[in-house]
Amino acid sequence: MRWIKTRKSAINLISAYYFQLALLLGVGIYGISAVNKLVRQFDDLFGKKLIPAMDISHVLELQYQNRFHLEEFLTGLSLENQVQILDDIHRNNAEIDSLINLYITSSSYMEREERDDLKEFAKAQKVYKKEENYIVNLHGTGHGSVAAGRFKLESNIKFQEAVKPMKKFEAAELKLGKKIFERVKSQVNTINWVLYISMSFAILIAITIGLNLGRQFVEN
Repeated sequence: MRWIKTRKSAINLISAYYFQLALLLGVGIYGISAVNKLVRQFDDLFGKKLIPAMDISHVLELQYQNRFHLEEFLTGLSLENQVQILDDIHRNNAEIDSLINLYITSSSYMEREERDDLKEFAKAQKVYKKEENYIVNLHGTGHGSVAAGRFKLESNIKFQEAVKPMKKFEAAELKLGKKIFERVKSQVNTINWVLYISMSFAILIAITIGLNLGRQFVEN
């Protein structure tokens, strides 16, 4: 009977040990998978939201630079400076078009709502650029006062219409970025609870195994 009791206790201890081992293995696999998922979420937050937001802020900066350059052009600086100003305007417009087209055509970066805002901006920007060229041509043909008046009125309205979609886009970026961040926070909380519970089970099993081994030692 003593042999049977000892054998039964040994089987229980071995079963508890393997259960603990399986628990630790499962927690390890879950932890690795969860961490990898978090890394992907942070990649989404950084690569798909933060970087585009920075690029769009740069687009807005270039827009306002061009507005300032056009005002400089209309003030009647030297011909050399006027040529440089026009070159800066064309270069900025080319960079704006390049960035906007990149994100419009990149489905992996943009949500539908964001692409719609960018398309709206591209359309409004195209209208404003025509107005910009028209003012430059008016000034170049000797109609400086007409060009200056148009800069203050018509072109200002079209400029504001071009800026508005970008502000909508920034709001959408903030909303979508916050959604990703909340999802990451939820996953972190889940991982913490799983790890705490698993660690508690593992400690209880270890204590149980230790007590059983101590009892067996005393009995023997």
